[in-house]
Amino acid sequence: MHGRHMKKAPKLFAIRGAAALILVLALSVSSIATVTATTVSANVIDGGQSYTFSMVSTDLDEILSQAQAQGMEPLGPLDVAERVEGTTTVVVRRGVELTVAEAGRKTHLTAYEGDTVEQALLENSIVLKDEDQVFPSRDAVLEGDTQVEIRRSCQVVIYADGKTQTVTRTGGTVEDALQEAGVTVGQDDTLNYEKDEPLFDKMHIRVTRMMKVNITADGQTQEYETSAQTVEAALKKCGVQLGEKDRVQPELTEKVKDGMAITVQRVEVKEEKKTEEVAFETEYQDTSSLYVGETQVKTAGVKGEKEVTYQVTYVDGQEESREAVSEEVTKEPVPEVVLRGTLEKEEEPSTGTSAPDVSGGNGTGNVAGTFVDMYGNTVSYSSMLSGTCTAYSVPGGTTSLGWDAVYGVVAVDPNIIPYGTKMYITSPDGSVVYGYGVAGDTGGACMAGDIIADLCYNTIEECSQIGRRTMNIYILS
Repeated sequence: MHGRHMKKAPKLFAIRGAAALILVLALSVSSIATVTATTVSANVIDGGQSYTFSMVSTDLDEILSQAQAQGMEPLGPLDVAERVEGTTTVVVRRGVELTVAEAGRKTHLTAYEGDTVEQALLENSIVLKDEDQVFPSRDAVLEGDTQVEIRRSCQVVIYADGKTQTVTRTGGTVEDALQEAGVTVGQDDTLNYEKDEPLFDKMHIRVTRMMKVNITADGQTQEYETSAQTVEAALKKCGVQLGEKDRVQPELTEKVKDGMAITVQRVEVKEEKKTEEVAFETEYQDTSSLYVGETQVKTAGVKGEKEVTYQVTYVDGQEESREAVSEEVTKEPVPEVVLRGTLEKEEEPSTGTSAPDVSGGNGTGNVAGTFVDMYGNTVSYSSMLSGTCTAYSVPGGTTSLGWDAVYGVVAVDPNIIPYGTKMYITSPDGSVVYGYGVAGDTGGACMAGDIIADLCYNTIEECSQIGRRTMNIYILS
């Protein structure tokens, strides 16, 4: 056993020697790499000072620490250090406090030494227009904490007395703009900004005048002071409540003027019910117990009743209009039945008495003769008048003689056709027949000579049969 170990010993020593050699070589290589890393060069620029040195690390904090070791002042709370991209060069920017005064307000910002005023403002998102004024000047270089005043070029719009003015100025207050526009503000007038408020661009200044108005409502007229711009606003501010249908003069949208008179009319719409009469109709029955032209009431008519609903408009308590919106018959009318004679009278011997004079009345007359009536009877007449006739209807009314205004009553000029004259009326060609009638009313147009007769019907609809046409009036014997 011992002999064998002894033989193997030289090989073991060789292995151990090779391992030691490899370790020495590795340590040598490592040393060479470390020495190579220390050759990195760093540069720190702090304003007008520059610090250059070699470093093993490229960490920003370690570079700054090395620069401070060479005498650079440590960074303050406002200072920043920025590495130039892709290099080991670091730029230090020393921060300063920038106080910006603009339109009466102050803002505290951070800027950096060496920048101009304009650069510092722009970095803080404050953009200057060419017309703006800056103190100190835009190109002044910051060397420490600095106060900057900006006076903007402002375009201000002023509303007053129904006019609009635009004022452009640099800096100033609301009062300065008003003076430049020539607008005075009275003791009772109001502004939407205080007079000492600094101006800013696109500012809108509104002057509201206190005005006197006279309001008439509910039977009274009172004077009020108001700054309202419209009639509607003035009424609201003065405590005048409007109903849905009330009327106002001038219009609600009208601009208020000093001394304006405003009138409010109270409008009320009500529904009212009223019981009214319903006219009865007249029915005719022919009878041979009466002579032609004679009539007799068989059954008296009875008027009915209806309930009418009206929509009534009252203005300041006085009725202005009334409109029927519905009606309901509560009691039906009873028609009047009138007997109408058909019996022909026997002709009496002539006594030599002349027939009535029926000439005139816009017509012509013929004397004596016979005609065939609508029943086929041959009837004698003493004279005939041909001329213009019209028709009328007054249900439930009476004639100038106090008779009921019903079918068969004829309005005439009694100087031409005396009251009580019995007649038969038809168109010359027989196409329109009124029939038998009696002169029992005075016709205004007849008296004027415009027509010869106005024929009464029971309804307006029936009057359309006549309209205005030429008719023959046969005066019965």
